Amino acid sequence: MKKSLLLPLILLALLALIFLWGVTLYPWDAALPSGESLQPPSPTHWLGTDNLGVDVFAQISAGFFRSMGIGAMTALCTFLLGGGLGITAGLAGGWVDDAIGLLIQIFLSIPQLPVMIVLGAFLGQSTWNIIWILCLFSWAPVAKVLREKTRSVCGRPYVSMARVYGGGLFYLIRTHLAGDLLPLLSVSALGVVGKAILQESSLAFLGLSDPLARSWGLMIARATQFPGIYRTNFWLWWLLSPVLAMILSTLLLRLTVQAIQLPKS
Repeated sequence: MKKSLLLPLILLALLALIFLWGVTLYPWDAALPSGESLQPPSPTHWLGTDNLGVDVFAQISAGFFRSMGIGAMTALCTFLLGGGLGITAGLAGGWVDDAIGLLIQIFLSIPQLPVMIVLGAFLGQSTWNIIWILCLFSWAPVAKVLREKTRSVCGRPYVSMARVYGGGLFYLIRTHLAGDLLPLLSVSALGVVGKAILQESSLAFLGLSDPLARSWGLMIARATQFPGIYRTNFWLWWLLSPVLAMILSTLLLRLTVQAIQLPKS
């Protein structure tokens, strides 16, 4: 294993274990008041409480797994849809390649956040609606990369010879394409997770996510809407904690992806 990969993986695993403690063995619930309003951090409440007396660390821990779950579902959608369309375009060529290429360019040219906001407001406050919206705007960059890579691999002499000698589609994919495309597709899909976390938090901050969910974006929104938050020291644990958790999680994910990123051919 690369040394550059080992450190972010260890830190990400450590972060996950800390937040796992927060949703399993930590004594306070993320949805119920467990102390007085706006208590500062203490041995009892590690990151203090919010204005309703709900433990902040418990909320952040629940938000971590919610964000990772949404990111993983978005990555799976990207893997299947983006990879499938990109590989299909590269293999088929002709009008199929042109049609998928046009569709990719259309989705790449759409301003994502404004359209996400409109769709989120239209579809309603639901976690699954957020996942569908994120998937809708995550597959195109991956499809573009896989389309170009597939065309490059299919243009190699030994692949052309295999086609001439009657190699079928599944034979070509299994023997000549899978080794080049699957690692690239997996890394590209993994890279979507961090972006999906930030996008979900943005939509939750704007009130377009499930209002009952434990979301970092929702925590930040509630903290910033509290009267006089910046004239007190409440922001130090109530606002700063979810912001730092989000930054640290996405940073470690990005470092992990960069460490395993394959060199471009």
